[in-house]
Amino acid sequence: MSWPLLKIEEIQKKMLMSRGDQYLACFNSWWGGFSLDMGSLLIPMDDHLVHRGDGVFEAIKVVSSKIYLLEAHLQRMEASAKALGLPLFKSLPEMTEIVQETWALAQKSTGLDQGLLRVFLSRGPGSFSTNPYDTLGSQFFVIATQLKSPKPEAYLQGVKVGRSQIPVKADWLAQIKSCNYLPNVMMKKESVDRNLDFTIGFDQAGFVAESSTENIVLVSEEGFLVKPKLNKILKGCTMTRVFELSNQLMSSAGLQGIESRNIHENELFKAREIMMLGTTLDVLPVTQYESQEIGSGSVGPIAKKLQQLLLQDQIKA
Repeated sequence: MSWPLLKIEEIQKKMLMSRGDQYLACFNSWWGGFSLDMGSLLIPMDDHLVHRGDGVFEAIKVVSSKIYLLEAHLQRMEASAKALGLPLFKSLPEMTEIVQETWALAQKSTGLDQGLLRVFLSRGPGSFSTNPYDTLGSQFFVIATQLKSPKPEAYLQGVKVGRSQIPVKADWLAQIKSCNYLPNVMMKKESVDRNLDFTIGFDQAGFVAESSTENIVLVSEEGFLVKPKLNKILKGCTMTRVFELSNQLMSSAGLQGIESRNIHENELFKAREIMMLGTTLDVLPVTQYESQEIGSGSVGPIAKKLQQLLLQDQIKA
């Protein structure tokens, strides 16, 4: 035998090895509680989340010690779980309390006032089959981590985006934030391989869908803030809030209105502005699409003002 038969003490020693300071605290329903020991970041191999991607998740930002859009994220998780026939681990208020307690534990331990909460609801362990009923029941995992945002210059200079060649998810699956993220992974690989910041997908009719983990919106030639129809993309919590806040710009910033409709690729080249929206990005301006400058080639006024409004909203939340 070329590999040793390990004793539990040797396994525990390996579990206690540091993974750096990126992980702060966690809740693991399989262990039955909270922990500051990141060796407890383990999920059984036969949990259907692991071998089938059968689970749902959310990433929730913490700013100034406040968990931003917590209710919206967990309501979306509940909707995703319902679409998959995945029972909740506990009631939504109880799961909310677990998320809050995880961050409280992380903050008490580190003194940090910002971070990211990664929340997972799994089908649970029990077998390696595809039968969703062949498990011991839903499990719930929360991990508080360091917040890694784009570099400040990205907001000053904008980012480069290209067209993805990865087929987009079917409409029904795109609306569920499931842990089946292989197409998303391949999109991110594609952008890195092309030396781009992001790539964006298109549906079979040629209309804009979304990026690897981000929504994409634009300010049209006519001055409307436009997002793709929600029947083909994930309803982003940040995108939803940004569009609510955009009503403040109708008169002062010259926005003509807001729209949700199909967006053809040609509109990207003609757009006044393009923006990527997401939990860790906030409002990230796009200044180049497929090597062509967008608008004036610099960060546009609407992106700047929406970013400012969103940051103010996060502090007030």
